[in-house]
Amino acid sequence: MKIHTTQNLNSLVQNQPSTINVSSKDFRSKVYSEQMPELSANADYYSSSVSFGKKKPSLKDTKKIINTTKKIVGEIKKEPQLERTKGDKFKTSSLFNKMLEVSKYETVIQAGMAAIICTIFRPLTIMSLPSKKGKDDNIYASAHSIASGIVGLIATAALTTPFKFGADHVKKVMLKDLNKESLKRLFPQLDIKSIEDAASKVRRPVSQWLDKEGNSFHQEIKDVDKLPEFKQLADVSEKTFSKVLKVDVNWAEQNGNSFNDVILNNGEKLYDHIDMSRLGIVVKEDGMRDAQILLKDLDKNYLTKLIKDSKDQGSKWADLDIKSVYADEKGKVVKDFREWKDINGKQWKLDLDTVSVSSPYETIDYRPRISGDKTFVEKEQVYKFTTYQKNGVDGKLGTAINKDMLAAETRNEAHMKLLTWLPDILFRVPIAATTIALIPGILKTIFKVEKPKKNTQAENNKQIEQNKTAKEENTQVKQEQVNFKGKGDSSKKASWFVRKFGEWYGKPLLENKKVAKVSEYLTKLPGNITQHMATLGSLITSSVYVQQTLTKKDLDPERRRTLAINQILCFFIPTIAAYTVDKMIKNWTKKQEYGYSGLLEHTADIAKYEGRIADSEKIYKGLGEKLKGVRILATLATFTLIYRYATPVIITPIANKIGEMVNNKKHKHQNETQKTV
Repeated sequence: MKIHTTQNLNSLVQNQPSTINVSSKDFRSKVYSEQMPELSANADYYSSSVSFGKKKPSLKDTKKIINTTKKIVGEIKKEPQLERTKGDKFKTSSLFNKMLEVSKYETVIQAGMAAIICTIFRPLTIMSLPSKKGKDDNIYASAHSIASGIVGLIATAALTTPFKFGADHVKKVMLKDLNKESLKRLFPQLDIKSIEDAASKVRRPVSQWLDKEGNSFHQEIKDVDKLPEFKQLADVSEKTFSKVLKVDVNWAEQNGNSFNDVILNNGEKLYDHIDMSRLGIVVKEDGMRDAQILLKDLDKNYLTKLIKDSKDQGSKWADLDIKSVYADEKGKVVKDFREWKDINGKQWKLDLDTVSVSSPYETIDYRPRISGDKTFVEKEQVYKFTTYQKNGVDGKLGTAINKDMLAAETRNEAHMKLLTWLPDILFRVPIAATTIALIPGILKTIFKVEKPKKNTQAENNKQIEQNKTAKEENTQVKQEQVNFKGKGDSSKKASWFVRKFGEWYGKPLLENKKVAKVSEYLTKLPGNITQHMATLGSLITSSVYVQQTLTKKDLDPERRRTLAINQILCFFIPTIAAYTVDKMIKNWTKKQEYGYSGLLEHTADIAKYEGRIADSEKIYKGLGEKLKGVRILATLATFTLIYRYATPVIITPIANKIGEMVNNKKHKHQNETQKTV
């Protein structure tokens, strides 16, 4: 399957090889973004009227080349042949979708993952590995692991879920009750005048709010409008011509003809009747991935420069009269390209042999909808094509996502995550202390096991394992809900419990300026908030275990020191490993995110073309939040596996050796000192 790619949805570098003419499967194995390469603050290669401050690189519109590869009528397939990857079936499963829906309840999800590891995988590993300590020690360690996983899940769900419900209730139901100052901070695109009736000053429902461009207010700022990957007319099926381009042709009779000369079954020319709404062009530009742009979306400044660059290529686009393309000064494109004029006032001819079409019938690869306009993303220090929200009306572009909106979205996400994790962080100390006290009793009364009595060295090693297991147990005590659906969708349906936590906890902290400042600070740190919150929780839990160990009177100083070293190392080593691995799989995670997005966008698009509007809207609902869930699940899985599985199985023995080395060195020093005396 031959396709034309567009901008890549991840960072890219200059002189990156073109992705034209690759299979859909290969295409989806990469990560895609609309960015330009990173530029230093002193770069003078880029210059234009777009400026973001003295220290920021200015943007130069480099040379643009429209794809002029001609393809005449060949074998037009009756039905499309979509290429799918092995993971597509799982991505569309109800299980995966349910996981994404609840992924925002991060602390409970993490505790749930930890419980699965501690109750199944760790015990199986412990029992399957040979041990110098004997079978009884393995049984005790396995029971300890199971108990810690269960206690962690129950404690986290019970203590933190109400707070998450409250924060979530504010976002879903109480948003209209937030003060204006908070709304301006949370949503810079919001037209604050639209939130209340001018006469009565009564707040309108959120569904009636507007943004500053006059479009419907869209809460999910980065829920980007996307398009199926472009394909030239010669590469699509009859279904696309009939359903998308709305023409009826006997393609066998037209074989070998130019698309400009194709005759419809009614005797009229294809050129005069083809629907423009999904037609577009692919443009190459220095320093950018190939851009796919619908004809109806062409940005006026972008098209002006494109026409200028086309003169050097001898392209037909050089003859286009820019004034004939736009209906007004605001840049509204004339609906029918057949009304466009050349510089002599005659009809300008679009070469259909080079034109592409965006059709959901031909691909499950989707790209952000762009117009050619660009913006600078300060945190990433890169240029990107401007993307648009899904709030356009009648096929028009939605609200342009600008740098203020992007900054607000990142800050808002950090703010909501902070509200989610804050109770978990605050409860870490009592949960850790309680766990230490409860688990021995649980093991004795429920599992009927006690710690086997060993010689001093074996006892020492076992205590290290036990304390590490307990430390691990609460490292991941953080996640917020397993399947609490339906509550909070409206004030009437929300329970008193949820409403009260929203009023008491969620709303005050969402409006709090100091919490907003902390959230903004967190967005400037490398990595993501989920990583930092997981690490902070682990640090607190580890600190409790170290403190408990160092103050335990029934242990001799040597054992206390060994255990403390073990616990300290079993925080720092897995933390470094978790951040490293999570960064390494970032591109893979992005690939899964965009693959999942494309599958759902494809399904929704098909439903829309077939008249199943309700089905289409149902799929789109909450898609932006689900996409965030892909990254959340990947991060939580990485940190949980390393903290709760790799640490006790791999890192703890290493920490034991280091602890023994420290003690041996200390003994040696003491012996030498005594000999000297």
